[in-house]
Amino acid sequence: MRQDTLAYLFFGAFGCSEAYLDDVRELIEREYGPLDSFGVSQVFDFPDAQSYRDTMGTGLKRQFFVCEERHRQDCLAEVKHGAIELEKRITAKRPAAVERPINIDPGIINDCRIILASTKDYSHRIYRGGGIWEEITLMYRDGAYRPLPWTYRDFTNPGYHEFFEIFRDRVIQEL
Repeated sequence: MRQDTLAYLFFGAFGCSEAYLDDVRELIEREYGPLDSFGVSQVFDFPDAQSYRDTMGTGLKRQFFVCEERHRQDCLAEVKHGAIELEKRITAKRPAAVERPINIDPGIINDCRIILASTKDYSHRIYRGGGIWEEITLMYRDGAYRPLPWTYRDFTNPGYHEFFEIFRDRVIQEL
């Protein structure tokens, strides 16, 4: 496979406690292979969002996990289905006082964008099959990641951008 068609696969997880993030890391490594040596972000506070409050509660924590092995850029629909199964396994293993204690969204990092997979349709998302859509969440332009009108609020966090830039820089070096 040509090097320019490969990207870093990552998982953005947020949940009601850091214990769930530890479970996510363990299962990602088991299912998708080792994480990159710089592939575990700090734990971020997830902004309170009404859309998640009813099912997940408040005080959520967010962390990113980047796989060591590069993946095809068209892998996200398949990986999103796998992430849904990981959520179910973690919830069964570690019951919580909330309906949905963990959310796992896969994405890819290439030289010019970050793309996320979703189960929700919207005007800016492209259907990839099997009930999965993809969206460009951040574009790299003029030396920095730039949000788009639909970018999730938490993805405007400069700490996220700093973390992702490590992998963007590597992709460029490899090209």
